[in-house]
Amino acid sequence: MPKVYSEQERLDIISRLKKEANILVQEKGVKKTTVDELVKRVGIPKGTFYLFYPSKEMLLFDVTQDFHEKVDAYLLQGCQKIFEEKHIVPSQETDFSDCVEEFTDVILGAMELTFSSCLRVVLEPEAMNLIISKLPSEILEQHRKEDAGIGGNIFSMLAVRKGLKVDAVVGSFMMILFGGMYKEIVGESNRTDSMRYLIKGMVMQLIC
Repeated sequence: MPKVYSEQERLDIISRLKKEANILVQEKGVKKTTVDELVKRVGIPKGTFYLFYPSKEMLLFDVTQDFHEKVDAYLLQGCQKIFEEKHIVPSQETDFSDCVEEFTDVILGAMELTFSSCLRVVLEPEAMNLIISKLPSEILEQHRKEDAGIGGNIFSMLAVRKGLKVDAVVGSFMMILFGGMYKEIVGESNRTDSMRYLIKGMVMQLIC
């Protein structure tokens, strides 16, 4: 008979599974991250894993969603802080031009947050396809709806104000993000400065 876990035990096991999944994906990639190694690291029977997640891919999707929300929250809080300090009301026709450095810092910080998590691995097309191919259709549909809601965020609003295509602006930031993953090309010592120049250029197009 399967062991019955208390709510606190369940939360603790899920937390440890997510923690180890984040570490393993960064160490070995999506394909080589296995349920066997996950349960070994967490110290639970393999059967217990399936009480919490139907598959490795569902766990990895859950982990990436957590970090995605963390990055989104970082961006939102950072922008709200700028608005408060500069006494800006985003919905009004306000001059943002003196906030270039501040916005650049916030976006760069969010990207650095991404680099320090499994997102830097999972966002690569091959890895993402490996996960998506194993997810239930209803989960994917829910994810698509949630992503569609991102169009209402602050940067999308700024893009619309400037008459820029939202998808193209988001794509530009994604290209900067992916480019920053190849630190061996630009060099570790240059990566942050190089990204900052690119991000600042995008910010200036959005708010100047």
